[in-house]
Parts: sequence; structure tokens; C-alpha cells
Amino acid sequence: MAGERRPRVSIELRREQILAAALKEFSHKGLHGGSTVTIAKDVEISHPNLFRIFSTKKELFIAVLKQTFATIERVVLIPGEKEAVNPLQTMADGWGDLMERREIMLILLQGYAACEDPDIRDVMQGWTQDAFERMEVLPQVGTDTAHSFLAEGMLYMVAASMDLSVRAETDEWAERFLDSGA
Repeated sequence: MAGERRPRVSIELRREQILAAALKEFSHKGLHGGSTVTIAKDVEISHPNLFRIFSTKKELFIAVLKQTFATIERVVLIPGEKEAVNPLQTMADGWGDLMERREIMLILLQGYAACEDPDIRDVMQGWTQDAFERMEVLPQVGTDTAHSFLAEGMLYMVAASMDLSVRAETDEWAERFLDSGA
């Protein structure tokens, strides 16, 4: 029937649906290029309803970044902190798993690219500081090793954003690049 209403969805579930659609949109198009209209359509809600849950586009973008940071913490940082023998290898393995989720790598790049906005810059600096300092205090790591490890992770983030793993299947330089430094 034309007048039938869809079942109501809890605010928590709707929020998660919006964040998933926003990750897809913002990771590929950035803060300024991403469309909240597209996000609302993907979730099958009205545009005004999107803004009942997230007041502004920037608030939604920051929420996606924070969700991404929580994923990185769960997959990379916490397992590394629990590893007594080789914490950086455990973190590298977790980062490698996340590199297979290209949108995670892309949203991080989009976050850094949007740092002209002071609020986003604060969020990105805060996360980078947290990750760096958590690595830095690990046994036998220290400042220089944490710096190098984070820098290498960022290099692989860029490689994932370029989809080099796909290119490496047919192009030797991409394969060498991905295998180097290991």
C-alpha cells in the first residue's frame, strides 16, 4: 500500500548507518566534496532527518574520523600495547589488515587534507599525538623508532590510497615498493 510506513529504526542504528554511508562518501570526496544529500539517500532518510542526528556536515565528518580512530585503536594500538615481545610487528600486522579497507586509508588522508579547518586540525593533531605517544612509550621503542614507524605507516596509507596492491599484480615497481622497507 502507498501509505505504509517503514518500521522505525533506533537512533543508535540510524547513526551507525549514517556513519557507514558518510565514510563511503567522505573518504572518496572529502569534507567539501562529499554530499550530505547523497549520504541521506544512501541511508534512505530525508536530508533534514540527517541533520537531526548530526547538526552540521563538519560534525558528521569529525564523527567519521573519530569512528576511524576507534577502529585503528582496536585493530592496531591495543593489540600492540598488549604484545610484550614485538609490539611494533603486531601493530604493523594490524595496519596491514586495515590497509585492505581502502576507505579507512582514504578518510585519514581526507582528514589531513581538511586541516585548514581548526576543529579538524585539532582532531587530527590529537589523534596523531595519541598514536605517537602510545607507540613511543612501548618497551624498546622510544621517540625515533615511534616516529619512523608512524611515518612508514603513513607511507603505506598513501600506497593503499593509490590502490598499489592491485597495481602490484601487474607492475613490478609497485610490487617492489610495497615489499621494500620490510
